[in-house]
Amino acid sequence: MFRVRSSFKGKIEVNAPLQAVKKFFSNLTNFTEMLGGVEAIRREVGGIARWTIATETPVGHVRFTFPVRETSPHAEVIEWSPAPNERENLLRYSLKMKESNRTTTVDVTHQVELRRARAWELHPGVGLMTEARLSNALQRRINEAIEDFLQRVKEKLEKSATETQRHRESI
Repeated sequence: MFRVRSSFKGKIEVNAPLQAVKKFFSNLTNFTEMLGGVEAIRREVGGIARWTIATETPVGHVRFTFPVRETSPHAEVIEWSPAPNERENLLRYSLKMKESNRTTTVDVTHQVELRRARAWELHPGVGLMTEARLSNALQRRINEAIEDFLQRVKEKLEKSATETQRHRESI
């Protein structure tokens, strides 16, 4: 089995209330608009959301779809896990939120695993690469995209929270 894996763990603190942060991350359109590589997220029957993600790799442009379902029963956690029958394109994304003094801390965990019987099934050029080399390239791309995304999210949410506060003070 040929496997390419990548993971990301990070944390941001946003000067915005938990409800605003959760509302933002619950809206999947925000991911397609702000997270590099996410081309589309389409909701399907049975609570499945199909994420289409594309990126450049050392062997060229690749595009994969990841069927996921929301899996967290906790109000402060948004978690997407692989759909029950998915065996090839696995995506897990978790956001754990905690508020203290109108500042929300978000712990972000992101894991991707691509599984194929043979390397070339991922892309014809992959047969020339090792799992480790391809995983490292994917890891760099994902880290860059998510770090940029989190910075943009922080700026957007804090700007919105500031504008909301100014509006309340002017009333």
